[in-house]
Amino acid sequence: METEKFLTVDSITQLLFGILFANFESMSTILTLTFKFLSENTRVVEELAAEHDAIVRKRENPNSRLTWEEYKSMTFTQMVVNESLRISNNVPGLFRKALKDFQVKGYTVPAGWTILLVTPAAQLNPETFKDPITFNPWRWKDLDQVTISKNFMPFGGGTRQCAGAEYSKLVLSTFLHVLVTRFRFTKVKGGDVSRTPIISFGDGIHIKFTAKN
Repeated sequence: METEKFLTVDSITQLLFGILFANFESMSTILTLTFKFLSENTRVVEELAAEHDAIVRKRENPNSRLTWEEYKSMTFTQMVVNESLRISNNVPGLFRKALKDFQVKGYTVPAGWTILLVTPAAQLNPETFKDPITFNPWRWKDLDQVTISKNFMPFGGGTRQCAGAEYSKLVLSTFLHVLVTRFRFTKVKGGDVSRTPIISFGDGIHIKFTAKN
């Protein structure tokens, strides 16, 4: 019995593009955007530093590696990560296929149609997120899980959610831990953001780092 060939030249090209986007483009974009937000919000940096300095002070060895328990204790850090992901909307939309006819506000979507879910419309909806384009990590204190699950989809949702979702949050949180405990930083220039449709930064963003004593 001949094995079915499921890889074509087109599918290989799409897979390679997807891997490059998921592994490089998405992470570098959200880190750059987070730098922009932090450099423009001193109060956020101060609260982040306080949270992570407290973690270091509790250690027997201040130079020991970050532990899983420490990561799970980063309450405010998770708010910063979520807020950066919410505003970035790095993936401008999600494609899904209708498996059967269904109704939306009086309209019938036929089975077989391809549907584009525009996630920025949900994540920047002022009815859910007050002042939606304002970087405000504290807003996450008042959001319940039902609201979050229906309106916050930086990694997709359901059975098709990105497999690297939790890993990405871990990387971002670890990066912030090292950043605020070991360095001071200021924006020198740049940081203009545009979307075409992927986020880009024009001339980039220039950051000056100084090691903490």
